[in-house]
Amino acid sequence: MNKLLKLKPVSIDFNRCFVQQLHNKNDRFVLGCGSNVVDQIHKVQAVPDVGTKGFFLSPTKTLEKSIVGGVTLNHLAWASLFGVPTGLMALQGNDNAGRLIRKELKNLKISDEFVVVKDEYTSSESYVFLQPDGERSIIMAPGATSLINGDAVKNNFGQAINTRASMLTTEISQVPLKGVSELLMQAKKSNILSIVDLDVSPSVAFDEAKLGTMDELNKVLCNASIIKPTLHAAEEFLAINRPDLKDNLKPDDVVKYLIELTNAEMVAITNGSKNAILGTKDHLVSVPVRPLKKLVDATGAGDAFLGGLIAGIHFNGFPLSEEELWKLGELSNKTGACNCMVLGALPNLESKHQLRSEIEYFQAMTNTYTSISPPSSSDTQPSLFLESIQSDLNSIKELQQVLNLKSVDEFVNQIDSCGGNVFVSGIGKSGVVGTRFAASLSSIGVPSQFVHATEWAHGDLGKVSDNDIAILISHSGNTDEVTRAMQLLKKKNIKILALIGSEDSILGRECNHSICYNVQNLTEPLGGIPTSSIILQDTLINGIMCELIDRRKLTRSDFVKNHPGGSLGVKFTK
Repeated sequence: MNKLLKLKPVSIDFNRCFVQQLHNKNDRFVLGCGSNVVDQIHKVQAVPDVGTKGFFLSPTKTLEKSIVGGVTLNHLAWASLFGVPTGLMALQGNDNAGRLIRKELKNLKISDEFVVVKDEYTSSESYVFLQPDGERSIIMAPGATSLINGDAVKNNFGQAINTRASMLTTEISQVPLKGVSELLMQAKKSNILSIVDLDVSPSVAFDEAKLGTMDELNKVLCNASIIKPTLHAAEEFLAINRPDLKDNLKPDDVVKYLIELTNAEMVAITNGSKNAILGTKDHLVSVPVRPLKKLVDATGAGDAFLGGLIAGIHFNGFPLSEEELWKLGELSNKTGACNCMVLGALPNLESKHQLRSEIEYFQAMTNTYTSISPPSSSDTQPSLFLESIQSDLNSIKELQQVLNLKSVDEFVNQIDSCGGNVFVSGIGKSGVVGTRFAASLSSIGVPSQFVHATEWAHGDLGKVSDNDIAILISHSGNTDEVTRAMQLLKKKNIKILALIGSEDSILGRECNHSICYNVQNLTEPLGGIPTSSIILQDTLINGIMCELIDRRKLTRSDFVKNHPGGSLGVKFTK
């Protein structure tokens, strides 16, 4: 093996990437088989000790949110973000968790045609108990994933691997080792590249997850083309199989010995914020992790790293030189870094923005694993523009499912029965939405006006009386200026209504009535520039307006009395 090489970073060209391909029945996919799970998030005051009672953070709310993820699903999602055709091989139940996972697969453009769904199966779930200080406890239920043994692989996925796979990925996390071994044997028979993510240490795999034995793990790693372990997992594996080696090996020595022991074509080791080490039988490189502008959430960074590695091999082939190996490592590192700059382990629209800004271009190598040509200029489309529209549509669809209609009914009742004025207030983009809301209410005969949230403390409190109501709009529900306005208005003894994105917020807890658009999969540029949230606010306002018009039996002649001007006034007077 060559001496450890440290090259200067090379640029990466994206003209081959971010092009979602249309798939037909003869297409080949990067097929992954492994953990795909719904994390049920519960906020608690404190995780109770054995034999003691505990309490949820809210006395009226147990489930905070449901998040789709999993080691295999995550890395397939990041590869898919580049335009790599990906598919998930899984056993799932016809249950809520399974339906939620399959819905997310469609959103992520991961094919679900290789997912086997049966009523007798139970989909994977985990229950996460989160304390206010960020500490958490997790209880796993692998469900039908734990049934993927050798026979299950042959019966359910063997043909797909043989006829539809261009590459196979799997993991040591939830799938029994006998099942992982059979997946790799099927990949060998089909003469395709295989990747194993050693996501947990051997001791956890044997003792806690009960996935199999040391002999079975050895067989798995000796049959994989590429192994992607964490440094800790790789060190523990070597300590068991090579007790003659000294402790505290350098990471590059860990890679070297792991390749010698398993005969893998490549080993790629991640080690948190430290250099990633990639080695083949001929070359070894240490690729620095790029410093982050801002760390938002490191969950799933290793999965994103593997997604970048899959994309690099898919578009450019297996690295045959040190420079190609460096390029692959840099792409993988940058993908992992982009994961850390957005919330959650799955990519979203913001993730694509981050990748485009982090990597300028991806130089095509001479060896190509697949024959995907760069798109011609006539094929290019404003993909982010279209994805933004689709993201808004997805958010509205989810809003229909999570909306509490009783809260909507009470909210509308409060406006309809108001004997005084309706004051709408907010700040920033929510304030712009509030301005429109107040104007629309006035046009249908509801006396209303907009007051900027900061102006209440500068004399505008003199406008309100006991019969008035105030509607405060805030996406977070915690905006300082808006919560301050609420406290001031409460002293005037008027009812406070809120249009918010989170019930677990100051406005959500302290207002009289609220409508909450708590959409979990909301994606906005740069991690929060108001886009989809504004669409949701306007969507709710449109619904409130339509409901008020219906309840008040408003006619065109009634409307034109308030709105005689413009083309709309002309239209309604004809």
